[in-house]
Amino acid sequence: MYQKLLIDKSLEDKVTEELKKLFSIESINFEIITQNKNIESNILFLTADKDNLSETYTNVFLLKHDYDFLDVKNAIFIKNIEDVVKVYRDSIWKSWAQELQFLAQCSLAYSKDKFDRERSERIREISCEMLSYKYDISPEKIKFDFAGELGYQTPKVENRAAIIKDNKILLVREQFDGKWSLPGGYQDVARSVKENVIKEASEEAGAVVNPVKIIAVQDYNRHHSVDFPFGMVKIFVLCEYISHSFKENTETLDAKFFSLDSLPELSTARNTYEQLKMCFDCYNSKDWKTIFD
Repeated sequence: MYQKLLIDKSLEDKVTEELKKLFSIESINFEIITQNKNIESNILFLTADKDNLSETYTNVFLLKHDYDFLDVKNAIFIKNIEDVVKVYRDSIWKSWAQELQFLAQCSLAYSKDKFDRERSERIREISCEMLSYKYDISPEKIKFDFAGELGYQTPKVENRAAIIKDNKILLVREQFDGKWSLPGGYQDVARSVKENVIKEASEEAGAVVNPVKIIAVQDYNRHHSVDFPFGMVKIFVLCEYISHSFKENTETLDAKFFSLDSLPELSTARNTYEQLKMCFDCYNSKDWKTIFD
């Protein structure tokens, strides 16, 4: 966790009493500053000024427009000021480990030099050792989950099927945690998005569906409380319901329809209330435009 959050004076009007209460609940030590001193280490600096980025702090940039990130380098981007809480919670160790792993994997993908590859392998090992030490997980498991891919590192792709009938949505109960989510999973290599959604709905919910519309394409780490180390793109697809008959399987325990105001306990690593509400909003809209980060 970071030691302190420094906030650019220009954002002072956005630091509401509600936000201060949130900072207090999360034990966030914050200070509003007029001048970027660049003295302490392990500090977050929140700004919306492209000309006032820190050279030594970890910059968090509050976007005014989606394309602002093109003009800003070496910063973590957020759209809402309260999202800085999530950034503050994350350990800087994890950010360093992710960057080391990314650089090492790219080098291993393209370098032909034997010694460069050896050094990259060691950098990759160090990134795994950092996470192993931080989270008390065996280096072998970290390496398998975090550093087991080859080639240029790209995010995972996941599909989720929004199957709505009579203003109720079909959810499945996960074997893993006993909580509920939209049917879905990783995108199969040999299938299109549409084909994959049909397959996942069938396997997990016993549902026959016709995918009709892309609701949203979201960056996982911007919408969930726990970061996915590789990065993940989630594609939500509105589906026309045809039929369903749940069958016992290795991934889910049950499948049922729920209204938005009577949802069961959600598997929030897979989907949040806000995402389900987004699916209902799409279902009830005649001119829905796909949302994407």
